[in-house]
Amino acid sequence: MLKQSILIVSTALFFSACSLKMPTFEMPSFLSFSKDSTKDLEEANVCQKIESDEGKLTCYKNMETKNSFAQIRLGTYYADKKDYQTSLKYLKQAKENKNLFANLPLAFLYYKGDGVEKNIPKSFELLEEAKDSDPVAAFQLSRFYIQGINTKIDYEKGIELLEFAASKNVLSAQQLLINIYKNGLFSKPKDQKKVEYWQNKVKENKEDLNLKIYRL
Repeated sequence: MLKQSILIVSTALFFSACSLKMPTFEMPSFLSFSKDSTKDLEEANVCQKIESDEGKLTCYKNMETKNSFAQIRLGTYYADKKDYQTSLKYLKQAKENKNLFANLPLAFLYYKGDGVEKNIPKSFELLEEAKDSDPVAAFQLSRFYIQGINTKIDYEKGIELLEFAASKNVLSAQQLLINIYKNGLFSKPKDQKKVEYWQNKVKENKEDLNLKIYRL
């Protein structure tokens, strides 16, 4: 029953929110990019401020051959529309351009077998590669260790990844840690101080900025 509840929480990826109208982008403070990557992100964020999806798509497509963040956002958009071949085209371009933020949406497609042959080891590999750069990838990877997907169950590793993601303001990770320490799950004792600590972090975390890397 616990595994099932974790699965439900963990599979709530960003694709369902790709088409939402987003406010002005603010870069999460933990993100560190090279000069070129920062320039690409700033350029792509101009598109993200456009109100209509049609306008955003036109903006991103004007830079799709050279901007890896535009490629990632187009990739997640088309995945949401179930146009997986177009999604894969853009995400693989971003991956070839060495943008590790492409790993998470690619991992999702390989995990589900959407547009590609289902390949859970490949999904695991992609998340493992990106976990230190992308806290949302770390959050998703935590479920592999907690549930023993493609690896032995390792609660310590799973919790370590959750706490890293939560420390970078991944809201879902913060909420999951509250549940873990409140109920004493996954070999962790109940810990009211940690419950209160993460509850306060949730209150402070009015908006999870991490997922804006991916959203149209």
